[in-house]
Amino acid sequence: MIFGKNMQTKNNKVIFFDCYQTLLDIRLDKENQKINEQQGWEEFVNLLAKNHAIKISASDFVNLLEKRKADFYSDKDKTIYHHNLQVLISEVLEKDLKNKLSGNEVSFLIYEYRKISRGYAKLYPKVAETLSKLLEKYILSIASYTQGSFTQPELKELGIEKYFSYFIFSSDIGFRKKSSEFYKKCLEIVGKNPADCVMVGDNYPEDVSVPSQLGIYTIWIKNPDTHSQHSALQTTEAKGVIDLQEFDRLPEVIDGIFKS
Repeated sequence: MIFGKNMQTKNNKVIFFDCYQTLLDIRLDKENQKINEQQGWEEFVNLLAKNHAIKISASDFVNLLEKRKADFYSDKDKTIYHHNLQVLISEVLEKDLKNKLSGNEVSFLIYEYRKISRGYAKLYPKVAETLSKLLEKYILSIASYTQGSFTQPELKELGIEKYFSYFIFSSDIGFRKKSSEFYKKCLEIVGKNPADCVMVGDNYPEDVSVPSQLGIYTIWIKNPDTHSQHSALQTTEAKGVIDLQEFDRLPEVIDGIFKS
């Protein structure tokens, strides 16, 4: 998590943003997903051998990682808690393979794996321009169910990291967005009351229902790729609803929420 950037905004309201399928378009190739992940881990262990003289097969490394993950969840509810991939990989390297790498070195390896395993990543239309306009009046924060070691580099790579003052990832705070604990932690990190915040996202249960229960205002982004997953739900909790192709309407909708 990174704090303290872009604090020259004109008021103290905070806008939280989901990442994937709200700001970032990532299309996983489901037919080839296992192949892509395997190729990603192959690259990971190849770089381990090349850069750090640590030799292990991809399958053996993944097996060690899965054991570490199983240990993490052995006394935790998977619907509430979320593991940190970078921490688990560091444990495998240090405790299982007896090689300690720096945080930056581990981050580099993880992102090389990520780029191969994910497929492509790009911004949706109007995202950068809308974030730039919102930054003139509000404090912006990422609030995403993800691995920070994946998403932070992607935000930088796609040129929108600069718009955010806070980066809150489930992997870093240890709670999934299905849990109200995630949003309680978000409020604690930004130091705001629920009524001073808006959550924006496409996943209705996680981005609207859960934060609404805490008194956080919410805006549902209707993404045609994910909308059908939530079409049977009662969608009355959102203070605003915006179609993804009209993302540039977001500033006027947020202004209206805070003026009401």
